[in-house]
Amino acid sequence: MRQSAVSFEADGLTFEGVVAQPDDGAGPWPGVVICHPHPLHGGNMDNNVVLALALGLAQEGFVTLRFNFRGVGGSQGEHTGGEKESQEVLAALELIKAWPDTNGKTGLIGYSFGTSVILRHGELHDEADVIVLVSPPFRAVEDTPLKESKVPAMIVTGDRDRLVDSTQLDAELASFKNAIEFKLFDGVDHFWYGQESRLVPEVHRFFTDKLKPGYKR
Repeated sequence: MRQSAVSFEADGLTFEGVVAQPDDGAGPWPGVVICHPHPLHGGNMDNNVVLALALGLAQEGFVTLRFNFRGVGGSQGEHTGGEKESQEVLAALELIKAWPDTNGKTGLIGYSFGTSVILRHGELHDEADVIVLVSPPFRAVEDTPLKESKVPAMIVTGDRDRLVDSTQLDAELASFKNAIEFKLFDGVDHFWYGQESRLVPEVHRFFTDKLKPGYKR
């Protein structure tokens, strides 16, 4: 696996990120952008969940881009509570689509705050072929324009997550026009510490099914 530090522009600001990809030369591969948890609570692109997904998917034949939202690490700007953060997500999607070793098929992953940004901004739903939401806040799911989208999507959360009411979430998904796959992990809280190895294969399976039809290991 190869990792490359990258930078890109959005909203007059410069953002930092890392692209990870297989090094076996068998590409091109689908690209995946990963959005990290809340910046005001220590969230960044090297969060345990983000890093596990970025490296785990790269080992399985995807090109991943994780990046820092505005005001985090070496990314410029200030946190806006999710109002403007969609602009760097759009720019990250453009970068991964233009990456030499990607094939034009693109997945988008959010974790916690990252899911709120994705769910809030419908323009992001038009730019991804598949969306995965890890531990999304219920209020973000309740009000999302994703309800009207046809993009394949999956929600993954834990039954001990105090920030996500899985019972409410399950009922809310019935209001989506397109069926959302819902995976509930037992014994998992919002932070997934020590449980990342259970999450990555499930996301890999979903992306392989949607972005690599007919793929056989």
